[in-house]
Amino acid sequence: MKGSMDLTQGPIMPTLTKLALPIIATNFISTTYGMVDMIWIGKLGSGPVAAIGTASFFINLAIALSTMITIGTGIKVSHCIGAGQRDLAKSYIRNGFVMSILVGFLYLGFVILARHKLIGFFELGQDEVVKMAVDFLTISMIGTVFNIINILFATILNSMGNSKQPFRILTVGLIVNIVLDPLFIFGIGSFEGLGAAGAAIATVTANIVVTTLFVLKTRNSELISSSSPWNFRQMIDVVRMGIPITIQRVTFTIISIIIAKIIVQFGAGAIAVQKVGIQIEAISYMTIGGLQGAIAAFFGQNYGARKIDRLHQGYQKSLLLTTIFGIIISLVFVLFPEQLFSVFLSDEESLMLGTDYMRIIGFSQLFMCLELMTVGAFNGMGKTHIPPMFSITFTALRIPLALWLSGPFGLNGVWMSIALSSVLKGLTLVFWFKKSLKKMTKVTEASA
Repeated sequence: MKGSMDLTQGPIMPTLTKLALPIIATNFISTTYGMVDMIWIGKLGSGPVAAIGTASFFINLAIALSTMITIGTGIKVSHCIGAGQRDLAKSYIRNGFVMSILVGFLYLGFVILARHKLIGFFELGQDEVVKMAVDFLTISMIGTVFNIINILFATILNSMGNSKQPFRILTVGLIVNIVLDPLFIFGIGSFEGLGAAGAAIATVTANIVVTTLFVLKTRNSELISSSSPWNFRQMIDVVRMGIPITIQRVTFTIISIIIAKIIVQFGAGAIAVQKVGIQIEAISYMTIGGLQGAIAAFFGQNYGARKIDRLHQGYQKSLLLTTIFGIIISLVFVLFPEQLFSVFLSDEESLMLGTDYMRIIGFSQLFMCLELMTVGAFNGMGKTHIPPMFSITFTALRIPLALWLSGPFGLNGVWMSIALSSVLKGLTLVFWFKKSLKKMTKVTEASA
């Protein structure tokens, strides 16, 4: 396909940069969907923001479940392309779409049936906020089915070294979302605004537009438009590859739900503050997520081609870039927390709580970036079982830490528990990856 890139050749830094920049931009586009919603909804007050924040946990759970397919498919496709096995890549892509659609509709059915109990778990206490959360979740789940398909399209194209196409397509989706958000939320002329539900409708529409564009733009691709037969054994391979990451992300989401349950004891406004804080934190998360995607594709193709030296050099250069960015973003969060938070919520209480959140979380940004970048390296080599071992362990520590630290420090104790776990994950994963890479080098040299 036009735009695909051979990542096993050429200078490493320009290759990584050329691949990473469109992925970073694409991630920002994806994040901006939620950020735009939050900016507009924030004008309605902390109640609607809390409603969206509560419903978002279950939307995120759908995306976490879908990684069972998207991550495994992306890894297998990059390995096949690196090894020159294009026919096998076609089969993995075909299987990936079949499984993604199935998972999307199964989860949609579950949420529609259980939506009241899912939102009721948080005991928000305000009937109006509960109703907004249920409505937002119900509408959003339709768009989530399309979103899962869009993520798979982007992952496959990135694995092929074509990261520009997803960026262009998702940019169109963002523009659609930006235009429709204020119209559906606040209304225009005789059309009455729909509030939080309007934000959900705007995002659903944008997701459908994006899926349509992906289908149209890839219909002539030899790999993606292939009608190769389904292969159950390959489906199992993909799921086996993706399961560890899925368990990690599902566990992370469940732990986040439990943490939210602790946070809501400080009021529904505290949930709104966390939701806004997460949107701001996505600036660093999605930037390094772009580098993570580039590294996964780079490591996947070079691992498939058995070019171990390029793996060493690629990781060292990525580690340097990540450290520089992590330090910068940490300083921004710590030094300018109030200015960042006031873009979304400006009432005195929310601003005070949000400033504390940003400053505390800021100290962990460097380590979160190191964690995400290293996860990409592990995933690219197909060693998807290693990051979840550490991630699940340290993320689970947030619950006892939050309960313990919230005693003397109140709500800030919960933020401290999140920051501490990120520090531990980042340090541990970097150490373990370097150890694994050395071991791989010795094995390769011994067999040479």
